[in-house]
Amino acid sequence: MKDDSNKPPQRRRSRTLLILTSLYGLLYLIFIIISFIPSSEGSPVSGTVPFDPFDFEQIVVKLLFVLFLVGYFILWKNEGLAGLIFVVWWLGMWCLGLFVAQHDRGAGVAMGLPLFVLAIMLIISWYRKRAAGSNPSSMA
Repeated sequence: MKDDSNKPPQRRRSRTLLILTSLYGLLYLIFIIISFIPSSEGSPVSGTVPFDPFDFEQIVVKLLFVLFLVGYFILWKNEGLAGLIFVVWWLGMWCLGLFVAQHDRGAGVAMGLPLFVLAIMLIISWYRKRAAGSNPSSMA
C-alpha cells in the first residue's frame, strides 16, 4: 500500500515538468518566429548591416531550436534522456553566447536558465523513479 501512495506524486511531478517544458517550448517557438521578422536596426538609413535571418548566428540559434525539439519529443518517452539533451542544449547556448553571438551575448544563456533548471529536475525525477523501481520491497 505504501508504494501506491508514492506513485501519484511522482506522476504529478512528471506531468508538472511536462507542462512547464511545454510552456517554455511555446515561448521559444514565438521567439524563433519573431527571429524571421526584420527589425528597424538593419535599415540602410542607420548605416548598420541589413537583417539576414540566415547568417551564422541565426543558423546556430535555429539548430539549437531543433535540438530543443528533439529533447522535447524524447521527453514524452524518457525524461532522463530528455533532461540530458536539454543540458547539452544549454551548453550550446553558452557556446553561442561566448563564441558566435555578436549582439546580446548573454541573453541566450539567461533565457535558457529556466530550461536548464527543468532539465536538472527531469534528471532527478528520472533517477528517483529508477531508484524506486529497483527497490527490493516493490518487487514483491
